[in-house]
Amino acid sequence: MNRRQAIAVLGTVGISGLAGCLGEEMEYTASPAAIPDATAQGYDEDGPQKIEFNETLEVGGIEQDVHIRTWSAAYADPDSEAIVFLASTPDVSVGGISVNPLARLSGADLVARIIDEGLGAADVEGGITDIELEDERELTVLGDSRTLQEFSAVFEADGAEGANEDGEIPVRLYVLTFTHEDDVILSVGFHPDVEEISEEMDESGEFIDGAEAETADTASEIESLIEGIEHPVNLE
Repeated sequence: MNRRQAIAVLGTVGISGLAGCLGEEMEYTASPAAIPDATAQGYDEDGPQKIEFNETLEVGGIEQDVHIRTWSAAYADPDSEAIVFLASTPDVSVGGISVNPLARLSGADLVARIIDEGLGAADVEGGITDIELEDERELTVLGDSRTLQEFSAVFEADGAEGANEDGEIPVRLYVLTFTHEDDVILSVGFHPDVEEISEEMDESGEFIDGAEAETADTASEIESLIEGIEHPVNLE
């Protein structure tokens, strides 16, 4: 799954819960979010780009046309292979309860949902397993303290570059989701777990020098990017 496929995925994950809302004519629009300082930190920028969806939903025998506008962006470091995905989707509520799954899911459930939807939408064989919460820490994003969750996991994709002989890549994931000005903001940082990869290689007589420091530096970069999220942004 490449970056362009992945950012399209993030646009779709947040709308699947909207099918339960029925009204006269449904149109929901998110405001774009971005990380303006990403390029200054050496990351390539892709987006924000607008993703439009026109769907006909059927609930209880009633068909309803729905138009949804979301925004997605991706920021990638070609050296560390770190990527930060950012999406903003409408936070639609019914009876005071958000029906956007990004506002309701958390932890490993949210990670698995994002990855599984992503692989399916990109028609990529594979999956993510062994998702474990490793740490939680507070970041200041858009003026408020918010909890970032760090996960270890194993990405399974036969033939993927960097995979071990079992077709697995140890990874680290950094997930933050919150509501801001009527939108749900989702940020997902991702990078190969160089420290874990090094430990596996060490068993076969190889070793990646400085792996622990490299992993810590990449995590710090991702946190800095996430703290730099701006929403809404003017794209003109």
